[in-house]
Amino acid sequence: MEVTDEWIRETCLELPGTEAFLKEEWGSLLYRIGGKYFAMRGTDNEGRQILTLKCDPRLAEEYRERYAQIVPGYYSNKSHWNSVLLEQGGLEPEFLRGMIRHSYELVRGGLTKKLRDELPPLPETS
Repeated sequence: MEVTDEWIRETCLELPGTEAFLKEEWGSLLYRIGGKYFAMRGTDNEGRQILTLKCDPRLAEEYRERYAQIVPGYYSNKSHWNSVLLEQGGLEPEFLRGMIRHSYELVRGGLTKKLRDELPPLPETS
């Protein structure tokens, strides 16, 4: 299975309460939960195709050390966000799916209790 824009879209939108939002001034597609984005599909200042995801800071650093395709988050807090250089390939789709879900869970967990209670439950991972 190849990681394409359609795959990214389907993977993000299968998470409960997710909406896609085009941020025209960034030329990026944002995936949001409760009005806060957890994934950004766009380009960096060098024109590289990226997917930016929130990440626990300890994991973020570990991923950057382990994978050349993962760099500090472009246009984001470098401690809490990573960007995946999509053109480099090499990451397994299931690994990337896990990164997307991790980002979603972090952002969802940071929403107000009222907002979290209004969201559909998060399905278990298989």
